[in-house]
Amino acid sequence: MNGRIKPSAASVQQRSRTNDAVFTGWQTVKSGEVFALYNVTAAHHPSFGSTLTETGLRKLDLRIPWTPVPPGILKKF
Repeated sequence: MNGRIKPSAASVQQRSRTNDAVFTGWQTVKSGEVFALYNVTAAHHPSFGSTLTETGLRKLDLRIPWTPVPPGILKKF
């Protein structure tokens, strides 16, 4: 046994209910500014699996997850 516990379907569904998306990283534009990217994890949402910005999540009425401090100048898209 490798010591890892595989999450049950119930625990995955629970996380999906509380987290509509997960932070995946920062995208840098030519000007040096950065913006956050998120993957949609909301179960049964039409955008499930899509990568969006914070603005995109807000337009779809999805909750914004915890996001670390950006490494540069933040840009809102």
